[in-house]
Amino acid sequence: MTRRIAVLLALITAAPTMVHGEEQKGKQETNLDEIVVTATRTEKSIADAPGSVSVVTATEMKRRNIQSLDEALNMLPGVFDNRLKGLMGTTSSVTFRGLSGSGRSLLLLDGMPLNDAYSASQPWGGLNAQNMSRIEVVRGPSSSLYGGNAMGGVINFMSRMPDKREFTLSGGYGGGWDSNQAMANLWSTYASYGDKIGKFRLFASYGYRTTDGYPTGLVTAGSAPTAASGIIGATPTMSNTGAAKYLVGDTGNNGWWDYSAAIRAQYDFSDTSNIRFSWLRTANKYKYDNPHTYLINAAGTTVYTYRNAANTSNVITESSFLSGDGSTVQDTYTIHAEAQLGTVKGKFLFGINDQGENWYNTPATATLAGGTGTKSDSPSRTYYTDLQLSAPIMEKHVLTGGFTFRYDTADSNNLPLSDYKNPDSVSGATTQWGGGATQTYSAYLQAEIALLDSLTLYTGVRDDYWVSNEGYAGFTGTGAKSQSYPEKAKNSVNPKGALVWKPLDGTTLRISGGKAFRAPPLNQLYKTWLSSSTLTQYISNPELNPETVLSWDIGLEQNLWKGAKIKATFFENYLSDMIYLVSLPGTTTIGGKAYSSKLYTNVGGGETRGVELEAEQNFGNNLRLFAGYTYTDSAVTEYAPNPALVGKQLQQAPRHMINMGLDASYGPASLSLTGRYVSKRYGQDDNSDRVSGVYGSYDPYFVMDMKTSCKLTDWATVSLSVNNLLNRNYFVYYVSPGRSWFANVDLKF
Repeated sequence: MTRRIAVLLALITAAPTMVHGEEQKGKQETNLDEIVVTATRTEKSIADAPGSVSVVTATEMKRRNIQSLDEALNMLPGVFDNRLKGLMGTTSSVTFRGLSGSGRSLLLLDGMPLNDAYSASQPWGGLNAQNMSRIEVVRGPSSSLYGGNAMGGVINFMSRMPDKREFTLSGGYGGGWDSNQAMANLWSTYASYGDKIGKFRLFASYGYRTTDGYPTGLVTAGSAPTAASGIIGATPTMSNTGAAKYLVGDTGNNGWWDYSAAIRAQYDFSDTSNIRFSWLRTANKYKYDNPHTYLINAAGTTVYTYRNAANTSNVITESSFLSGDGSTVQDTYTIHAEAQLGTVKGKFLFGINDQGENWYNTPATATLAGGTGTKSDSPSRTYYTDLQLSAPIMEKHVLTGGFTFRYDTADSNNLPLSDYKNPDSVSGATTQWGGGATQTYSAYLQAEIALLDSLTLYTGVRDDYWVSNEGYAGFTGTGAKSQSYPEKAKNSVNPKGALVWKPLDGTTLRISGGKAFRAPPLNQLYKTWLSSSTLTQYISNPELNPETVLSWDIGLEQNLWKGAKIKATFFENYLSDMIYLVSLPGTTTIGGKAYSSKLYTNVGGGETRGVELEAEQNFGNNLRLFAGYTYTDSAVTEYAPNPALVGKQLQQAPRHMINMGLDASYGPASLSLTGRYVSKRYGQDDNSDRVSGVYGSYDPYFVMDMKTSCKLTDWATVSLSVNNLLNRNYFVYYVSPGRSWFANVDLKF
């Protein structure tokens, strides 16, 4: 690693002497002239931006059937959209270059962090693509500008503001094409109003979606009913590690609803100075209807229970088929201000993420008729402020600096329920609790130095001082315990450097390297929690320390003949003190169910390296072909407590990803056809879950989606979409959606 970083620094130092090309002349392709702000915190042409940057425009999103906003990113090389089960996947995440886990990617909304304070999860439920003007994606470490969570990359959603009066109405309906393995009765509605009156701009929107869902969770047993019982219907299968299992039912249709409401008001003092106030509420709820048993007794009656061969205990009971509901409500309030004072441009942001509702229910000693359960309630809040100044230095150079403060607080409680189906039926005091607060104080500085007309150096550093305090945890019952944890603090200095060289017209070479860090979120520090759908107990660890990554990449972007371009990037990431989920031996019985256990711990090290390839061909404005490929090799490199993990592939890091597609239009009609392949990956630290095609496995899959649209008038467009066009059956732990259709009408005035 040291040798590679030394080589990188030598290349950056020596680059000026390597330049023989003349200053670029001529006009770049239109998409290369697009302005982005996320890569440098200043307005920069995408062709001049350091690192690997992509932009997904509103037009590109409209061409596709984007139900959840993360789906807009699944065609980008190096980006893994780990969506588990359609809209209902509450733990879905978007990650970069093998650095899995939602907390290793930073989500921003107009610069305001969206990763929640409790678990650093990515709040996709309710985010609406129709509210966005574009999405900017920056791969690679960005802690030198954005601090924690920006390890693998940054995703910045840019809200749209109107330039004139506008009304938008949209509505659609869809369902499974020819099976019940897709989101049934999917309804979607959206309305927005925007206006510009003088220097004042206003935007308001509301969107709502609901679906009856489909059976995403299967019920398996370790042994089949005996012949003497007369019960049939159990189908032989396996666990993801190859153990014999029997499929006996499912947990019922996994339904969902979500909504988003947004209000944004902006006053433009001038072309360069403005102030904006924004409010966004996103809310969602998942639920399960009555479960289904596949078991039938000799009388032809469905049954939910049978006993083992020795008749000494039940193999399964009615509670084996039950899952609980859950809900999240998050309000985001922001104030943005920009001002130009001479040559100095200032930006100010203050925001609050208030996740006032974040709960899920787990059935305990319950039956089909109802029964007791537990409500896990984990509200959290983030306060964030950022002050940034940028100024040109000697005409060709730019200096950017600023200060950031972030305060996170969360409290999590497990509460007994008299009826697990009713979150308001709390019947007693909390039985398990945990929470705390963290503060991060940051200062950053970046210099953009034009070494030559065709060569630009970007160098920057950020200092983050992280403090965790007010930590507490406890539980009642056997071995009851209540504990407060001492304050802990860590400082992280995160440098980054990059060179952008354009030796020829249409040729761009980039090389960059840097360090990033991620502090453990509050749930990993202080709150053990249960997943009833995966029967897993996730054990917190107050001894966790922040993890760091040292990364570098080198890339080439080349325009070829008219409308054609290619891009290739090589990257490496070296992780230290990596926060990892390590499986513990044995199971723990909770509420009559056997839960496996996983512990959050700092593993000594890990690494990823790979290649991203992109190609695109535009034939005028009517046809675009594109393709991409990502290869990622990942491994644990150090873990003293269990050396057997060394060399194992990192969790949720697919080795191969392929994306391809076309966009075509003719007159009022348009067509989008896309395909994506994701290779096998692992959910267990020891890669023991090697079996595919079974519940709990992470299968390789190839999925094609299609959308065709027709513009009937200047203000009316109809469309029909088909997702999973080839009706592929596969598991991403849960049962993934089969072929489905969706018809939509858009009206814009």
